[in-house]
Amino acid sequence: MKRLLCIMRVFMKKLFPARGQVWFAATASLLSIATFSACGGGGGGGDSFSGAANVSVRTAPSRIDSGDRTQVTIELSDVHENGIAVKIRYPVGLRYVPSSSFLLIDEKEIDVSPTVEQKVTSEDVSYLVFYLRQAQFRRSSQEYNGESGILTIQLEGRDTVIDGEIEVDPDVDDPSEDNQSEFDIENPEFVAEGSASIEVIAE
Repeated sequence: MKRLLCIMRVFMKKLFPARGQVWFAATASLLSIATFSACGGGGGGGDSFSGAANVSVRTAPSRIDSGDRTQVTIELSDVHENGIAVKIRYPVGLRYVPSSSFLLIDEKEIDVSPTVEQKVTSEDVSYLVFYLRQAQFRRSSQEYNGESGILTIQLEGRDTVIDGEIEVDPDVDDPSEDNQSEFDIENPEFVAEGSASIEVIAE
């Protein structure tokens, strides 16, 4: 960028000897604005962060027998101000255990349920989608400050799973769309931001 500005300054001085500095200053200002706009600002807790949330995933245990359960722990931080959709994809050899999901905020457990629970047999995967409002992550009097929380769910082993992955993709919730129809199973737009391994041994 510095080299570009120097070249432009020499060029402007040759074309406009009396007004070169004026043209240079104006051009530099425009370039600075363009560069700042291209970099963008953050939608989360930091200036460099612009996603729905930071996420990390772990399973305990990561190897189970059929009929046993694993607990999936999803740590969320820098949750977007609009709230988020937490999309979870896992092998069809596992099934979601109803009423097993909780959102932990400052040692307080909040019951949550998936809005979407669908299976795609052609791909041997299932999806869960939780829509979490920003207000669930903080007290009503607290201002937004890149909130965080822990979402936990339980999955039960049903059939053999070898080298399986439980993947998570947080998206910014679209307030203009009804959550019941926001997720499209035909086009899930799923890009895993975090994952954990899982194996099921069928008896």
